[in-house]
Amino acid sequence: MNLHFLGGAHEVGASSTLIEIEGHRILVDAGIRMGSEQDSQLPNLDAVGGVDTVLVTHAHADHTGALPVLMRYLRPDVKMYCTPPTKLITKVLLEDSANRWQREEQEDKPPLYTPEDVTLVLQRMETLPWDEPVSICDGVTARWIRAGHILGAAMIYIEGKQERILMTGDVSVTDQLTIPGMVEQLPYQLDGMVTESTYGNRQHKDRTEQVNELVQAVAKTVAAGGKVLIPAFAVGRSQEVILILKRAMERKDIPEFPVYVDGMVQKVNDIYSGFPNELSPPLPHIAECGEDIFYSDTIRQVPPDYDRDSVSSWEPCCIVASSGMLIGGRSKGYADRLVSNPKNLIAITGYQAKGTPGRALLDLAEQNDSTDREWTLNDETKETSVPMKCRVERYFLSAHADKDQLTGLVEKVKPRRLFLVHGDKDARKELSQSVRKTSPDVEVKLPKNGRKYTVTKQAGIAGGRQLWSDRILSELYAFLVKMGAKGPFRVRELTEMWFGTEETTPIAVKFFHWCLSLDSRFFVRDSKDSNSFRLKPTV
Repeated sequence: MNLHFLGGAHEVGASSTLIEIEGHRILVDAGIRMGSEQDSQLPNLDAVGGVDTVLVTHAHADHTGALPVLMRYLRPDVKMYCTPPTKLITKVLLEDSANRWQREEQEDKPPLYTPEDVTLVLQRMETLPWDEPVSICDGVTARWIRAGHILGAAMIYIEGKQERILMTGDVSVTDQLTIPGMVEQLPYQLDGMVTESTYGNRQHKDRTEQVNELVQAVAKTVAAGGKVLIPAFAVGRSQEVILILKRAMERKDIPEFPVYVDGMVQKVNDIYSGFPNELSPPLPHIAECGEDIFYSDTIRQVPPDYDRDSVSSWEPCCIVASSGMLIGGRSKGYADRLVSNPKNLIAITGYQAKGTPGRALLDLAEQNDSTDREWTLNDETKETSVPMKCRVERYFLSAHADKDQLTGLVEKVKPRRLFLVHGDKDARKELSQSVRKTSPDVEVKLPKNGRKYTVTKQAGIAGGRQLWSDRILSELYAFLVKMGAKGPFRVRELTEMWFGTEETTPIAVKFFHWCLSLDSRFFVRDSKDSNSFRLKPTV
């Protein structure tokens, strides 16, 4: 199996990996860089010729934003696969980008893609259920496992006749108010694993403390007659912030005050509300009772025809609007008008890429000299500066796993080769050091864009020995106990651990299933999956 990292390897953005397995070429994600120059935003799509299938982990633009461009490289019969929420959210994000590029089109800077290109992508997309192996190519199956990052986000487990690999996409271990964290049941001892490392060099601050600090800062600012802008990613972070404020007011932790929701957030809220059973408790129950998940008498949408330019004269309130990095969207317009008033607060809750207006605002706030600070705004035709007199505070509500959580994830899966992507130099380096300490048997790679890496087959612990079934199971049991693994394990996984990938034929899998059925002293069937087994705790 070969991995070609087309983008997103040593960077956050433009995620795209081409996998060669069983004679097929499978592309996982086609993202865009969150910069201002269109010609630098795409992964190296020139290398994708002959792709047989496209798999999508989740809807964020750094994983899907280049899909309409990718269409120019694909045969008409190539399909794209994702979860149902991912398709709907991708539709909203891509259509918004295409419409924006058309509005800003210039002679020397044509749009990256058009609404018609987006339509072609959506026609190709097929949705799949959770955690069910699906044949995507001859001899290759894929399974979408809940990743906990945003609604519909998945880790994709790809299994060929010999090699197996897990593509984590973006993953969150922590439960959020919107969605639960990633699932616990994961494939074990894979040939390869490609995982993000966004926060691979830090531990997240206590989430409860961060939430309390945010709601108290918002309430205090509004009570003093100011306005709060929370620029948040339209998908995931905005929904989380809205629920944080809604819960705090319902619990009387803070007084009620107006909260206005604006931008693409509104459409994404509707999508989240359409999948109540995938959300965290008690949201399914709230939806079942006919109540609105996000809105209330105090939390409401800004109508399309509302006079946003007059926001400075609005009543004291909180505004939750996209985009999260202030690159464009509603949040940038609000920030332009609120940043000069010392009564106001801009609360940053998400990642701010270098070169974005949000990052520039944070850098200004961290300057020791608080006088004469100017926030520079670059429009298509001119550059302007606005005096920055408001408070700018940062709150950590990340939907990405941190260093310890990612290290623990690797310990659970125990891949033979691990590829760290979706992170900067320091994050990948520190995470690799952490993994090497806790999982010394895992070979860690820090891939670079444009490079090819090979994943070899798994050697079995049998070493060619011919043993009776009880000896096979007892040795495998002892091996797994030593490795700290508990399962569940599919029969094929156990067979590969014992015989090795090359010797794992359909007959070998049937033999191993017979061994497990014959002797129940070491392994028991998993209660949730009759084709999987767990270690028996009483051995």
